[in-house]
Amino acid sequence: MKFFIEKMVLWPVDKSKNLRTLNFKPQKINIIHGKSRTGKSSILSIIDYCLGSSRCSIPVGIIREKVEWFGLIIIVKNTRILIARKTPDLKNVSKEFYVKGLSDDELPVYFEANYDTNLVKSLFNDRILKLSNVPQTEKKELGRYDGRASYRDLAAFNFLPQHIVANPNTLFYKADSNDHKERLRKIFPLALGIVDNQYLTKERERGILQKEVDILERKKEAKLRAQSVWETDVEILWNQAVELGLVENKESETLEKRIYILQQFIRNSNKYGYDKLISSPNYDYSNDKYQEYKRYEKELQISVDSTRKKIRNYESMSANALGFSEAIAIEKSRFVGFTWLKDNIKNENFCIACGSNTNQLASLFSYLEVKVNGLKSLSNVLNESPIVDKEIEKYKIELRELQGYLQEARLKRLSLEKIDNASKDSLSKVFILIGRIQGLLINYAENKNEDELSQKIIELNKQIQLLDNYFLNKNFIQESEKVYNEISELISFYAKEFNLEEIGKVNLESSELTLSFTGKRKKEYLWEVGSGANWMGYHIATFLALHEYFSNDIEDNLPVFSFLVIDQPSQVYFPTAVSGANLLDDVDKNIDLMNTEREDDILATKRIFEMLRLGLVKSNFGFQIIVLEHADQSIWGSVENTHEVANWKGENEGLIPSHWLDK
Repeated sequence: MKFFIEKMVLWPVDKSKNLRTLNFKPQKINIIHGKSRTGKSSILSIIDYCLGSSRCSIPVGIIREKVEWFGLIIIVKNTRILIARKTPDLKNVSKEFYVKGLSDDELPVYFEANYDTNLVKSLFNDRILKLSNVPQTEKKELGRYDGRASYRDLAAFNFLPQHIVANPNTLFYKADSNDHKERLRKIFPLALGIVDNQYLTKERERGILQKEVDILERKKEAKLRAQSVWETDVEILWNQAVELGLVENKESETLEKRIYILQQFIRNSNKYGYDKLISSPNYDYSNDKYQEYKRYEKELQISVDSTRKKIRNYESMSANALGFSEAIAIEKSRFVGFTWLKDNIKNENFCIACGSNTNQLASLFSYLEVKVNGLKSLSNVLNESPIVDKEIEKYKIELRELQGYLQEARLKRLSLEKIDNASKDSLSKVFILIGRIQGLLINYAENKNEDELSQKIIELNKQIQLLDNYFLNKNFIQESEKVYNEISELISFYAKEFNLEEIGKVNLESSELTLSFTGKRKKEYLWEVGSGANWMGYHIATFLALHEYFSNDIEDNLPVFSFLVIDQPSQVYFPTAVSGANLLDDVDKNIDLMNTEREDDILATKRIFEMLRLGLVKSNFGFQIIVLEHADQSIWGSVENTHEVANWKGENEGLIPSHWLDK
């Protein structure tokens, strides 16, 4: 996304003071250099703050006290926009913004907020970048990493602050925080153009459909479990209906057929009267069923007892094995010093007990060594506990199933054994049974929609299959591999030009959000390779490669803004002392030292700017670079395409003008 910063503007709290303006150039290396504590690093924080950061990292003190509004004039797709944000008061951030399109160079001196944080984010996400507003999970289940894709997540590609630029553990801005790291992982394919808004929308749609299928599958499973309960209830009522002569028994009847016969009985009894439908009772049937259930219950009880015994045996075996392992560990600890004892005493001719001369030590140690080696061998074989967890789990599952069957058998037997003292006559039993049958059929009718559920699942799976075909045709894996290989090759090119240590083939790892190296040695990551110069070099090589890749987007569809802010990359060669002093603050004064002892570091620092220029040239000047540095023009002045934005090496010079400090 063609996005350049034209100006940074600070509005003073004291309205009598002039505005503070810093002028940047697109497609250049814009350099602000100066001493420590002049406000250089605050430039990065101000840019991030004006672009909607959720927190303000602008240092508390003189800058916040003297500035009322921080602002940027940006150029987006050839449109100039002023975006200003009010300085935080007691809060960490302000939600007050002022946004205005500009057609000339005249800046407003006084204004009031006309945007808030949500409107600013909508401006960039919806109107400028046109990012999908679809979150990656359903709204009611949004996690901290699952909201919509946002330009704020893409800021990781625009900033290399001082604590990141040479950090071996973190490659991207704010990726040292787990929250930002997870969101960056999710948005990486969108940033690189591997997926687009349509892909994200369909991915979201598939997630919703799959969740609906999962819900319906669970409902279907619940109904199948309920059907098992109904089978028991239906059989109990069926047995009683046969006994009282309400229906004629046929052993071959299925559950559905029995339900149908009971339904027919209820309909006919309502139409003709139950007294015309009752035939002779069949008590022999009940007696036979009772004996059948009793035998089945006895068989199940035997199986349950057998399974319980197997579980106890395996658990006992596991406990004994654990105790044996502990005993072995104790025995091994007792001969841990045997090797030392043998090496130090075996060749001596003195008894270790009484000190007298002896020639028996060699044979003694040989005997002990045989015993020790035997114990070691035994311990190596038997130290591990037998793997019985799987068997225990298997039999526990089997036990639960058997207990369920046993419970059903008992219910069936008890239903025939139970005597209802409140209704001893058959007529009362008929009334009660008819009522129970009616209740069962109502419940069955309300829940009998398994076929409907199955049909819905089939229809949803068809929709999911269509989406899967779409994803398959998009070749996500192949496209990802192609893009990451291209970027990795660019990183490798810049690394060689930077004369960085060659560790192996460099790869950009989106899963770890860092670089990996593969070669003769095992796969290694950035944090495993040494020297601050290498870490800094690979950071810059990575970001130059990424922005070169983004700049190749002819249609300007990729959502990453085309600017890069780097804070003090020379720190690996010229670190700042605790006092704030830095050798680069006064190169002329330290010229002799620089030309002798630090000549290599000077050349290495200059090489940083030469690499930045190379990145601009290779990208056809497709992005803008802003560097905040101690190094002055004596180091980078001869490098082409550099632009000095500000020099704060003099007395009282800095981001806050000296006249703002006058009372």
